[in-house]
Amino acid sequence: MIKSIGLDVVEISRIKADVDKYGERFVNRILGSLEIQQYEKRKDKAQFLSGRFAAKEAVIKALGKFLTDKPTLPEIQIVNDSTGQPELCLSDEILDKVKATCFISITHEKSVAAAVAIFSEEK
Repeated sequence: MIKSIGLDVVEISRIKADVDKYGERFVNRILGSLEIQQYEKRKDKAQFLSGRFAAKEAVIKALGKFLTDKPTLPEIQIVNDSTGQPELCLSDEILDKVKATCFISITHEKSVAAAVAIFSEEK
């Protein structure tokens, strides 16, 4: 059973402009340590960062049903599993409050990245 859903869309050019302007400082405000390892290996950095930003915003929207205080963007980490699927990593403290499994999908086009996060009772 679906408990909560979030959706977000981001213009890749906006994220790229912020990276060009603020550099690593901007990246560190969005990505956690696990994600930075993936980001640094990517050739499509702006697209990757945009997708992760959209996914984190979608997660925050979906978490609104469970939490009174939203986590920071770096606290929400989305890493790829062994098959390449995005997987949500949250602290045990947050997971204890949510008590649900999150399914994430991220998509990119030339100019936009979008993501959806669905929290479900399924494990």
